[in-house]
Amino acid sequence: MNRLTKMCLPIAFTLVLMLAAVPSALAHAHPMVMNPAPDSTGRVPSSISITFSEAIEPKFSSIQLTDEKGKSVATEASRPKPNDPKTLVLAVPKLTAGTYIVHWANVAVDGHRLEGSYKFTVQ
Repeated sequence: MNRLTKMCLPIAFTLVLMLAAVPSALAHAHPMVMNPAPDSTGRVPSSISITFSEAIEPKFSSIQLTDEKGKSVATEASRPKPNDPKTLVLAVPKLTAGTYIVHWANVAVDGHRLEGSYKFTVQ
């Protein structure tokens, strides 16, 4: 081995190890399918469901629904969908026409927490 190869080999090895660790550092349960869809307009949904990119911890994950003024409109707590560790469901009471905000929070089974919100409109 020449001198340049001896110097570059530890650097290359370190870079490979760092790149191999990146996927685990990015492991979060991101929303993949949201029903009703963000920014959609339509009829009153009977429920709100969010399917995440990986399994979530139901005890530490939730969906809440508020009107535009921030008043809670859902009377029940969200629940995991049976036999689907990636999906949360919230039963929705009869809604009047208007814009509503879905607030979600989750903790993935690996412990990472995410939260977000989106709007939809009922005609």
